[in-house]
Amino acid sequence: MRALLDVEALSRGYGSLVALDRIDLRIGEGERHALIGPNGAGKTTLLDLVAGATRPDGGRIRVAGRDITRLGPARRARLGVGRIHQRPAIWPSLSTLDNIAVAGARRRGGFRRTLPAARELLTSLALPDVAAAQLSHGQRRQLEIAMALAGRPRLLLLDEPAAGLSAVEFAQLSAVLDDLSRTVTVLLVEHRLDLVYAFADRVTVLRDGRRVLTGTPDEIRTSSVVRSAYAEAVS
Repeated sequence: MRALLDVEALSRGYGSLVALDRIDLRIGEGERHALIGPNGAGKTTLLDLVAGATRPDGGRIRVAGRDITRLGPARRARLGVGRIHQRPAIWPSLSTLDNIAVAGARRRGGFRRTLPAARELLTSLALPDVAAAQLSHGQRRQLEIAMALAGRPRLLLLDEPAAGLSAVEFAQLSAVLDDLSRTVTVLLVEHRLDLVYAFADRVTVLRDGRRVLTGTPDEIRTSSVVRSAYAEAVS
């Protein structure tokens, strides 16, 4: 499988803290890849580096063979890198439809040209066309995914999309993720391991900024190395 995302020896520090230590990660086109690990393992830092929100201290990031290491987040978005954050980043005063249309306007060539596709996304997610401020937390998570998809991403970065969801909202989110086209490669950070194991093709475990193991969900679930890494982190 050809790599869509290729991360090589990626490092990032904050003063004396090593957030990521020479991480290698290769994700194939259409793959669903999850990052798990204890708090402070470096998961969100890795997403920040891939999205361009933070610059690495060393290493390279390639998307579809192109080196994007020194590009800013706007350039990366135009090249097909989409992201949702730990807290939904939406425009509360705009309608759900307008949120999606505005998010996609830059890559699709203007607001009006994005409206048909925005309506399709709104319908597919069964979201009401109301002011975004009226949505539940789970609906806001779905809206942010729709906003990211409106930009036609090749790579979608999801940072804890299930955080704070009710059981009903979690089921709705799971259905949305299951319906994602394989034309979109996904890198997911998530603490809900039931979602990770059901969704991901492969899982990478991080701890203290280092990669512990990469494998299938079954390999990760049964790994004594992974259990030890979690146990030591919370002891």
